[in-house]
Parts: sequence; C-alpha cells; structure tokens
Amino acid sequence: MSSAAVRAWTRMENDPERTVLVAERRGQIIGTLDLLVVANLTHDAQPWAVIDNLVVDPDTRFQGIGRALMEDALDRATRAGCYKVELLSHESRQGAHHFYRTLGFDDSAEGFRRYL
Repeated sequence: MSSAAVRAWTRMENDPERTVLVAERRGQIIGTLDLLVVANLTHDAQPWAVIDNLVVDPDTRFQGIGRALMEDALDRATRAGCYKVELLSHESRQGAHHFYRTLGFDDSAEGFRRYL
C-alpha cells in the first residue's frame, strides 16, 4: 500500500462518521463498502448517508455479497437516524443500477460532478 493510501486509511478509520464494511472469505477480502453519515441542518437536522466504493471481487459476484454489504450499510444508516441514503453509479453500469433498484433505490435525481 502506498504512503498516500496509508494516510487515507488512517483518516478513514479515525472518522467516527465513516464505516468501511469488509466481506471476507477464507481470510481473503472479497468485498468492501464505504458508508459515510453526513450531519445536516435541513430535514429537522436528520443526517443522511452516502454509500461509495461498493466493490465485490469479480469471481464472487452474484453470490449475495454485495447485497449483504448493502443491507448492512442500510441498517447502519437507519440506526444512525438518516432520512436518506444516496449513491452514485456511472450511467453505463446498467447491471449495477438494476441491483440498486432491487434494494429499493430509485434514480430520482441527476448527479453532477466536477473533478479537481
């Protein structure tokens, strides 16, 4: 792991609003998900959550790993009092979009991004 990655991981693991979920099989990491709970001044000061970097090893896809990670993240967001959970997915990832819809997500907003 690069020194930049080590610094990033240290920041992530010390952030009380962030949870990195990890799925393992036989000591090998086969999936990850990054959940961030965001404080909020609107919606009666209820927080909201962002899911990022849901990654499942290609050799272990379609075995329920991504679903288990997502359900865990959604449960944690609910327990944190979040009023919504958002995620972004590239428009070309139609299979992922179908997966998110099966979990109750809808494509109700258009996302914008600016790389810095």
